Amino acid sequence: MKIEMKQKRILVILLFLCYFLLLTPYVVHTTLSEVDAGIVDDLKTVSVLSLPADIQDVAAFNDECAVLLVADSISGVKKVIITQKSPHSLGVSKGDVVEVTDKIIDWYVDWHAYQFFDKKFNALIVGDVGEIGTIESGIEKLLSARLGNTVFSVSKLIFAFAPLLLILYISYSFRKRFYLWNILAILALYSFEVFILTMVGGMHHIAMAGIWKYFGYLFVVLIPFTFFFSRYEESEAGQKRIKGYYEKITELIALSFKK
Repeated sequence: MKIEMKQKRILVILLFLCYFLLLTPYVVHTTLSEVDAGIVDDLKTVSVLSLPADIQDVAAFNDECAVLLVADSISGVKKVIITQKSPHSLGVSKGDVVEVTDKIIDWYVDWHAYQFFDKKFNALIVGDVGEIGTIESGIEKLLSARLGNTVFSVSKLIFAFAPLLLILYISYSFRKRFYLWNILAILALYSFEVFILTMVGGMHHIAMAGIWKYFGYLFVVLIPFTFFFSRYEESEAGQKRIKGYYEKITELIALSFKK
């Protein structure tokens, strides 16, 4: 019996490790898409005077600038980014992952009117460009591989449903029933997911909406309260009190139907 319980605990630990690991692709890509990050498909240095007049009007660059063709690792949608630094000074080459750090313009354009690479793209951005950290860059490159879309879809499903499924599995596996503390534990995990999104977004200067930001910090209170409430709910006194609440609720429902 003890061996079986130990095996269950090890399994739960492994499930949580897999859960946090599989969250990463969705969190990273969702965050980076907010800053127009992508993989450099092509790049070149051009004279500022060779740029279309409408771009010259807003891009107060020096003699030369860099033009990058950047592709989203999941959708494959491509954007052209024009920045005043040369590819050499940026330290960027094909296959690198970059983000837009300071955006001047972001236009949806007809790519035929801007023949930079003779390749289709959906938007044109003028602004500063920066490289992505090693871990995030590695994840984006993984997502651009053949099975990248599958990995991202699995990660998205994990983000949406894993807190619910994990807690219900743990409760049923150890106690063969569901408890009220399950609801608190599920909320705590969803709160932690939002917290991770907020933290990663903060690294890229993305501000989370106020209500979601506060919800993300709620796990700090929910986790210890979940442990406290679970012990109380499974105690004899807790069972009696909760049973009493259930009976009162049942009576109120019955009375409302009689009316």
